[in-house]
Amino acid sequence: MMFRFQRPASRLFSSHAGLFAKYKTFGSNSYSRNGVQFKWTPQVRRNVYIGSAALILFIGMNLDEAPVSGRLRVLWVPKWLERRVGDYGYRSVLSEFRGSILPPSDPRSVQVTRVMSRIIEAAKKEQSKHEGLGSKGHSVPLHDGATVGHHEDDGVDWKIHVVNDPSQPPNAFVLPNGKVFVFSSILPICQNEDGLATVLSHEFSHQLARHTSENLSKSPLYTVAGILLYSITQSAALNNLMVSTLLQMPASRKMETEADYIGLMLMSEACFDPNEAPKLWQRMTKWEELQIAKSGRGRAPEFMNTHPDSKRRIQNMLQWLPEAERRRENAGCSGFSLFKPF
Repeated sequence: MMFRFQRPASRLFSSHAGLFAKYKTFGSNSYSRNGVQFKWTPQVRRNVYIGSAALILFIGMNLDEAPVSGRLRVLWVPKWLERRVGDYGYRSVLSEFRGSILPPSDPRSVQVTRVMSRIIEAAKKEQSKHEGLGSKGHSVPLHDGATVGHHEDDGVDWKIHVVNDPSQPPNAFVLPNGKVFVFSSILPICQNEDGLATVLSHEFSHQLARHTSENLSKSPLYTVAGILLYSITQSAALNNLMVSTLLQMPASRKMETEADYIGLMLMSEACFDPNEAPKLWQRMTKWEELQIAKSGRGRAPEFMNTHPDSKRRIQNMLQWLPEAERRRENAGCSGFSLFKPF
């Protein structure tokens, strides 16, 4: 939505002819506003054309198609920088939870690693269309964390960490450098390996689709938007709110929805039951409602959140189920059943 600030009618239809001369001199290539003179000279015109051509070329060279979903976006941040961000985050999370990380031999770590390994293998099927994970891989010994594998084609060194800290809310995430953290508090909500596959495939999809790089690539756009807004509002707080609400949060919700879709397709190709995905989110919705009731505060509207409403996510997954089931059947999963509870 574009907001246009209009002048009062009494000023627009002023009888003073000189008012119009301040804004535009018809038949000329210049105009002034707030005491600043602008001239549309051949040099300015040439610079605008060159800048526009450079921008179009830049977008064309960095246009990228997201795996599975096929969404087009601009990615200009290199993978090494994306990995560097992941390395920094990994050290930070390890420092915070090192005393609570379960050993690789713990049954919960073994189970999470088994599910994640199957999701990674399913993702290799996308490599013919996208950069993906590559087809060559071998396991490597690790000092801590469960081994998933190191893939030569992209250098991702996958590690699984299960954090057993009852004070932490149910959560899981995958860093851009392939480090996976799962908090044990989410396992009762998952209930079984199909539910766990729903969570892990979603988080893995953020890494596969390079959403961290996409966010970094959009950062200059958000900065420029903030500067332009500040020239109008002169309020940093209002600018931050507008940029966040109108640009950042919608983009985040789009990527979360994309990760839901990619994850559902990947877990299906890994022979997990996609019908468990909406059930998982139903259980998550009940947990969220319980926390809201305990806090005594209402639920924030969706447009103020980085994630789509859980009920919307359930509706999306129910719509995607037929496609997910076709993918599962095409992957040769007929008769394959795995419903292991925790």
